[in-house]
Amino acid sequence: MADKATSDEKRLSKLKHILNRIRHKETVQNRQLRTWLSKEAYEQFENERFEQQKLGKMLKNKPAQIVEYEQRLKKATFSYAKADAASRAGRHKVAQKMSGASDTQFERLLEFLAEIMYADPSLEMWFDRNAIFDATNSPHTSAEEFPCVITSLSLRNKKGGILNSKRTIKRLKEDAVEREIEELTAELVDNNLILERLAAGKKIVQLLKR
Repeated sequence: MADKATSDEKRLSKLKHILNRIRHKETVQNRQLRTWLSKEAYEQFENERFEQQKLGKMLKNKPAQIVEYEQRLKKATFSYAKADAASRAGRHKVAQKMSGASDTQFERLLEFLAEIMYADPSLEMWFDRNAIFDATNSPHTSAEEFPCVITSLSLRNKKGGILNSKRTIKRLKEDAVEREIEELTAELVDNNLILERLAAGKKIVQLLKR
């Protein structure tokens, strides 16, 4: 047990060093993790890395309904911006006409969103916020009120949906090493308690023999 404790302490020290390197954005190769993580911990890291790769591919292949929603939102937003610009320029008749067209586009956008969400509620994971509306919270004639697709570069994007599951390789490595350090530390504490109790038991036996 003493030899194992010494080995675990060495591994713990190495893992802390690796964690420090990761946090300082230094390169830590997978082979180093394979060397110092337990077999189970490294397998968990590999599984998580594979899941992140699948998620990355998924984000690059948006469903057709989501692509169409983006296009409709972009078109309605552009119309709204044109109407606003005309209004600020004092072209009120033109602004009124453009505003009417914009309102119609947003109304149709809302209908389209309701249709696709009814047909497939799982599509909500592609939006940065709630995408299911009713009479009490329904958006009207402004892009600000409509949800963004999570891959959007818009400043309105709240980065919700499946992006909540997105993690970088650095984050995966850091999490894996942190978990291993916690488990190893707990194990060393338990082992030390056992060794202390064994030592105490030997002393009691020796005292009784006197």
